[in-house]
Amino acid sequence: MNFLFYLLIPVLVGYLIGSIPFGYIAGKLKGIDLTKEGSGSTGTTNVLRLVGKKEAIFVLIGDFAKGLVAPIIAVCLVKVLISYKALVDITLNPSLPLPMVLASFASLVGHVKSCWIGFKGGKAVATGVGTIFALDWRVGLITAIIWGLTVYISKISSLGALVAVPSTVITMFFVRSFNTNLPDKESILIYCSYCLIGTAYIIFKHKNNIQRLLNGTEPKIGQKSS
Repeated sequence: MNFLFYLLIPVLVGYLIGSIPFGYIAGKLKGIDLTKEGSGSTGTTNVLRLVGKKEAIFVLIGDFAKGLVAPIIAVCLVKVLISYKALVDITLNPSLPLPMVLASFASLVGHVKSCWIGFKGGKAVATGVGTIFALDWRVGLITAIIWGLTVYISKISSLGALVAVPSTVITMFFVRSFNTNLPDKESILIYCSYCLIGTAYIIFKHKNNIQRLLNGTEPKIGQKSS
């Protein structure tokens, strides 16, 4: 097993966990195919609009949990394999930041393009926040607060995501840079790069929402999607 193999493991683990379609399952249990109804997303907002509040809470927790556990499980597996093979030449520091972010991003892709439902899915906001909690719970908490406050004030879920997700780049940099107990600058660079790439990916998935926000036609929570 070589170095690339240990990078492939986090990608596969992250993608498969991220692909678990909680929203689709919640919709199907009520006879609704969310990929064909409303916004076509299997995320929390579409579940709330078309299925119900309890189901939306279930999906929110499930999608968040995917992002949280995917990188943790992936890194634990990598550590076990490294220990088992006694690979003294592997070029990863003890916190394994690269496998962490690979699994994190793979979970985003899995949520958006789930292999279980024809490579359809949601927009990866809850899953993305889950990955941030896995990387640094303090940054995750700040992100969740920013999202919550934005949604509370605007009553627009997509706006909360578009404000909170980009903030992770700056928050991750400052929170981890001013912690003297952290490994090295490479870890900070890798985590911040993930936040930047993940933000770009999530914003891209919200391009239609952005257009509706600019047009003033983005529905608020509780309203039907146009």
